Order: sequence, then structure tokens, then C-alpha cells
Amino acid sequence: MRPDPAILQACLLFRGKTAEEIEALLGHMSYTVHSYPKNTLILAEGDVADRLGIVLDGRVEVQKSHPTGSGVTIAHLSKGQTIGEAVLFRRENVVPATVTAAGACMIMFIGKAELLRLFTADTEMLTRFIENLSERLVLVNRKIEILSAGSLRRRVIGFLLEQAAQQRTESILLSFSRKEWAEHLNTARPSLSRELGQLRSMGWIEFQGNGVTLLNRKAMSAYMRTEK
Repeated sequence: MRPDPAILQACLLFRGKTAEEIEALLGHMSYTVHSYPKNTLILAEGDVADRLGIVLDGRVEVQKSHPTGSGVTIAHLSKGQTIGEAVLFRRENVVPATVTAAGACMIMFIGKAELLRLFTADTEMLTRFIENLSERLVLVNRKIEILSAGSLRRRVIGFLLEQAAQQRTESILLSFSRKEWAEHLNTARPSLSRELGQLRSMGWIEFQGNGVTLLNRKAMSAYMRTEK
């Protein structure tokens, strides 16, 4: 199956290319496309990382397992986002986390050797790849900042303020469940729900379903500056 060039335009690797240019590129590329039902394992921790994945449809979840058997959600990836680029060219190129289908999804895979060939022929693609790595590093740093923010309230508020800044609105739409959000903050779902209820009682937020509205962003920002 040939991917839709319009979808690949959303991928940083192909950014700046027209649909026609991507279509022509696909005609000379070596790649595979796989479909996965919900909850299907896509990549297991410890697998050889020898290919780049691009989400064409649906959403995937990246989880890091603990020796105790529990796990923490590292990221949720959706259409146009990439899988495995951070470790593809490491000396020890093994998959560091488990990747599963959060819903029915479709993934395009490009092998390491093919990527090197593309980078040699098109330095703009190499530049986009490096930019993608840089953006992913920034996201990891933000994740660390959230998890090291201290109390659960600080982690929740910090996350909401970050999302408001990214989505450029006071009315945030989350693309994942409350359970996944709790895992992202390294807490239990009941604890997250209790904290959200307290913030609503304070008049700082309102929420319904996957939507959260910041009612007092100024107070939330002040809390992050003063509370430890």
C-alpha cells in the first residue's frame, strides 16, 4: 500500500515537500506499511531498532517497563509523528520502550540503510531528521521537568499550562484518556481525578470529557512561580 502524500506532509521528515514531490519520492523508495488492531504490540523493548516508523493513521502509545512489572507512559504519537528515530543510529540500537497500538493504526517503516541513502541524495531530508531529533529531545526535557516539578498539583498545573501554550487556547483538548494522563504524570488515576476536582473547586479550571478549560491561568502561573 502506498501512503497518502498529504499525510506524509505532516511528518517533519518530509516537511517543505509538495505532494507531487513526495509521490515521486515514494516511487523510488523502499518501505513497508503495516496495519495494527487496537492493543497490538508494534515494537517490544529490546527489539533491534533498525527502522524508522511513521504513524499514517491512528495513535500509538510508548511505555517504559519497570522491573516490578508496572510501566509508565512516555508518549502518545499520532498521525505524522515518528517512532524510533532517537535510537536508530546508536551503537547499541535496541528499542528502549514498548510501542503498542492505542487504537487501530497504520505505520510506515523505512529501514536504516534506506534512510541513509535518502539522506545522501537529499540533504534537506537529513536536516529535517535532525530537527525531528531536536524536537523530541525538547519534549523529553519537558517531560522530565513535569515529573520533577514536585507535588502532584504542580505536575498537573505545569502540564495544563504547557498544553495551553502549545494549543494556544485556554480550552485544551486532550488526545488521551484520564488513565493515560495519570500514567504520563506518574500517578494513579484516582489521585489525578481528586486533584482535578480540587482545582475545579478553587475556580482555576473546568473540565468535561477530554476537555479542560483554564479559568484562572494567572493564578496557576503564579502558583508555579511561588509554590515548591
